Amino acid sequence: MSPFYALPLSVLLLASCGGSKSDVVPTLTDNGCNSQICDYLYAIEYDDYDFAAGVKVMEKFLPKAACSEARKGNFVGRNLDWYINHDATAVIKVNATEGRHASLGVVGCAAPFSNEVAASGQWTEAYNTLPFFTVDGINDQGLYIGVNVMPTGETSCDSTSWETGKWGHGATFTRPEAKETFCVTYLVRVVLDRAASVAEAKALIDSINWYEPAGFPHEGESQSFHWLICDGSTSAVVEFLDNKLCLTETDKVSEPSYATIMTNFTNKVKDEAGLIQPSGAGYERWDVLHDNYAAAEESFEGIQELMKKVWYTQTYTKKTGDKDFWFTEFTSSEFPAYAFYGNPKAWEVEGFKTVVEDGQKLFADKANWHTDSTTLWYTTHTSVYNIAERKLHLITHEGLDAQKDFYTFTIDDTFNKPLEHKHTKQ
Repeated sequence: MSPFYALPLSVLLLASCGGSKSDVVPTLTDNGCNSQICDYLYAIEYDDYDFAAGVKVMEKFLPKAACSEARKGNFVGRNLDWYINHDATAVIKVNATEGRHASLGVVGCAAPFSNEVAASGQWTEAYNTLPFFTVDGINDQGLYIGVNVMPTGETSCDSTSWETGKWGHGATFTRPEAKETFCVTYLVRVVLDRAASVAEAKALIDSINWYEPAGFPHEGESQSFHWLICDGSTSAVVEFLDNKLCLTETDKVSEPSYATIMTNFTNKVKDEAGLIQPSGAGYERWDVLHDNYAAAEESFEGIQELMKKVWYTQTYTKKTGDKDFWFTEFTSSEFPAYAFYGNPKAWEVEGFKTVVEDGQKLFADKANWHTDSTTLWYTTHTSVYNIAERKLHLITHEGLDAQKDFYTFTIDDTFNKPLEHKHTKQ
């Protein structure tokens, strides 16, 4: 099969106007393993994948899923914010088989899939896990799903509902009659493969036991997640709270709401007194998306610009002393995120200004980028989907000199497939 040539958005726009800019068209490198779009960006197609093998390998690795998402009309935008790292971004296409829908999605910050591994052309067990690392995607039925982290403290995990040591950590959702049990990090893949609508996704999720991953983000801890799920007429945020499947749903898909904008707090947003939940985060990004939503055009370009307004640099590396500035690296149990929200006294906290200034210096010096930094964050990818056309625009690694344009992919495109394990000497 011929590899698919992904064109930057600027090239597509020029072509539609009769112009050309061939010097910026990327060259795909066929290394026998995948299609390299450019540094840190790859496209890989699966005719099938080994679900059992992937689940087994996923015991070792966990995907990252901090971020912001917004849906307006047929367009859904998503930013993935995470630590600076060597992880490559991969566009994953999984072809349909009996009982499984075809899907197109983005793998972000998958620890076993570093840029070096991806560029080597060698098979690694990463290829078993990549379909499970899909953090946002769309299937051939026009169903979108994306995952964000949310505060573990809101889920009331039931650590007694599982056989001791079997799952590694507490359950988030239990169904005694369920025939399947999965870690919540598999939920995106299960929904893309099996559901055709928001209603089907809800029924599917409701029929499975789900448990939280152990040791993420730190040893001895676990992380909860929630999901934005969209079809042509409905937008919904799915959460597990107190062993209940909670749905915040709307058919007003071109209006800002807690069902069309999702960051990193549960939709049990405020109590009757209007107080922000103490374990949440991402309030400032939610506000930015809400306040700019009306002006955003329902188009790839409009939603791209909306999502750029909450790129990490826009919300977390602003001028030191800005009264609206946030710096989540400094938050802790003593100074939780909500304490800094709109609070000018944050600058009076000892050491806060120093931490902010040090973070800004790190970001300004690009020599620090892609060095597995654990003190510096940025937006590792922005994806925008047209769910009606099953089309994706993607840009990776915010601000990286090599990444200036959005690349275009559709669910009908052909990529190079990963190597078979049996063909490779380890």
